[in-house]
Amino acid sequence: MNNIKLTKKVKKQWLEALRSGKYKQGKDSLIKETNDGFSYCCLGVLQAITGLEVDNSGLLTDKKAANTCVKGLSLMEQGKLATFNDDDKSFDWIANWIDKNITPLI
Repeated sequence: MNNIKLTKKVKKQWLEALRSGKYKQGKDSLIKETNDGFSYCCLGVLQAITGLEVDNSGLLTDKKAANTCVKGLSLMEQGKLATFNDDDKSFDWIANWIDKNITPLI
């Protein structure tokens, strides 16, 4: 499994991707194939832009290390983001929340 750090650069790319309109928002899966392409959870967008792999848990984690594979993004934060996404918060709303509440490592 790949590991990344949630640096200022990665956070900026993630926020830009969420706000870009390029990714169709979906629920209950990080990335799901649909009849007209793919739909994404906000964490699926992070996966798409970084090339992260996901295990069967559906979270961006490394179970062997019992740690998140996105250094700087806790499992609790991932859970909040997944809940926001599945509770119909828009990608723009989620991007604003990330911008205000998640501090990059560098």
